[in-house]
Parts: sequence; structure tokens; C-alpha cells
Amino acid sequence: MSRKLRPYLVGLVSAVSASALGVAVNVATDLQGNLLAWVTVGTITALTGTVGGVIEGNRELAEERESGDPLADIILSIECEVRADGSGSMNVKVHDPEAERLLPHLPALVPSLGASRAPNGVLPRPLAVALVTRSRTTGIARRLREVDALCSGLGGLDVRLCVADSAERRREALRAAQVVLLDDHCVEAGTRPLVGGLDLAGLRGGGGDGLAARVIVLGCQDGAAAAHTRALRRSLDRPVAFLGCDGPVPTGHAAVLYPHVLSQLDGLAGGRAGESELQAALEAAIGLAKRQEAQLDWGRWSTTVLHPAG
Repeated sequence: MSRKLRPYLVGLVSAVSASALGVAVNVATDLQGNLLAWVTVGTITALTGTVGGVIEGNRELAEERESGDPLADIILSIECEVRADGSGSMNVKVHDPEAERLLPHLPALVPSLGASRAPNGVLPRPLAVALVTRSRTTGIARRLREVDALCSGLGGLDVRLCVADSAERRREALRAAQVVLLDDHCVEAGTRPLVGGLDLAGLRGGGGDGLAARVIVLGCQDGAAAAHTRALRRSLDRPVAFLGCDGPVPTGHAAVLYPHVLSQLDGLAGGRAGESELQAALEAAIGLAKRQEAQLDWGRWSTTVLHPAG
């Protein structure tokens, strides 16, 4: 019910109730009904209802001022929507001309929605890609150099080759890229899988921030196994599209698959893409590799979306 109408209805009900006595007296006095008496009763009812409504309205206004009701005088409202994928939107409604002077100050007052690290944010162009391995793994290093040379003409990508035995240099390369392609030998260190000596669970920065990657390709043996993905999730602050292999990576797979992965991602650079679109790009890359080299066993490669460890 309207806040303005309600006090008057309350007053009117009170007045009609009070007038019932007058009606009863009029009927009792003259069974035929005195017209003047009826008019008098009606007039008094209307006046009583109006006065009662004013009193009721003033009483509610006084109560609102005493209680400090934040909805008493709304001059500007902000509706924020945050979706499950992390993206968001904001709708500002101005209810009073005086509120328009506040609009230039809103960016400083309201937290930003859909920041650059949001899951459905726009991908940079060029998209930073890190091809990472140790120099001592000569066969893998040679393949990554070939991939680097083959994809150097992709305008949507900034491919950076990191072939170094220094664990710190490789960690820095991984942390600086939106697309990570880590290819190396894997060993178990207790319950921790190490890829080229790097602990997948220990890739956070000095401030505790996780990887900035949107896509991670793990080219080691059993990269898709739970031990690897579980460790990698501990280094994430946001979901990432993931590609890995079940079992050993057969010879010849990387040279065919990696260029298709980068070619698919090149087509998404500079546009809006969530984890589902990025995962679809990885699936498309497997399909293209299968078409190119149908005799190879591509069924061992799989994609998923990895979420940060809870």
C-alpha cells in the first residue's frame, strides 16, 4: 500500500467508526431519517478522517526520523549483480535531482566489478604465453623452440620461451603469463609431484597471490592425474582451463598439439572469454591434432576447469 495513502485510510476508518454512533442516534431520533442530520454526520466523518490522516502521517514521519530509517529519504540507489562466473554489473537509479551531483564520485565510492582478474574478463591482446622447461631436457627444449618459431607470427600472442635450469627463472616465467605451457619430466617427492623440480603447489608469489594464468597446459607424464591437478589447485586464486595427459606423453604429440593450442587461443585474444570458452579452445586443439595425425593416440589427452583448492 502507498505510504502516502495509508495514514488517510487509517484516519478514515477511525472516523467512520466514530460516526456509527451518530448514525445510530439519528435513526433512533427519527425513523424516517433527518436529511440534515445525515449531511452533518457525513461532513463530520470526512473532516475527522482528514484530520486523523494528517495526525497519523505526522506520527509516522516523526517515528521514521527518530528511528533513522535509511529508506525514509532515498535519493539514489545502486543495484549490484554478481554472477556465478565472477562477472558483475551495476545499475544506478537517481530518485532526486540533487543526487545527480554524486554521480561523478561513484567510481571512487563503489568497489569495481569485473576487475582484470575476473574469470570472465577480457583477454589481453597480445596474450602472454610462457613455454617453460629446463635446458637439460634437450629433446623437450628443442620441441618448444620449434613451437616458438612456428607460432611467432600469431599477432594475438606474445610467446616467451623460457629454457632455463634455474627454478626461480622458470617460476617467474610461469607467474607472468596468462597461458602456461609447462613441459618437463615429473618425479614424486613424497606426496608432492615435482615437474622439472618445481612444486606445483608452491607457485604462489611472495604476497601469497596465485598464478595469473587463464590456461595451463601440463605436458608431463600423468599431468591429468589427480596428484598433479590437486597440487596445482593450491597455487590458484581463480578457475583456469586445463589440458593434461593421462600416462606418458608419446613422442610426436607435443609438436603437433601445442601449435594448435596456441592457434586456437590466438583467435580468442582481445575478446571476452570465460573458462568454458577457453576449455572449448583446448578441446578444438585436440580435435585438430587428431585430424592432422589420426594414427596417434589422442584419447589420453583431456581438458577440464581447475578450481582453487577450498
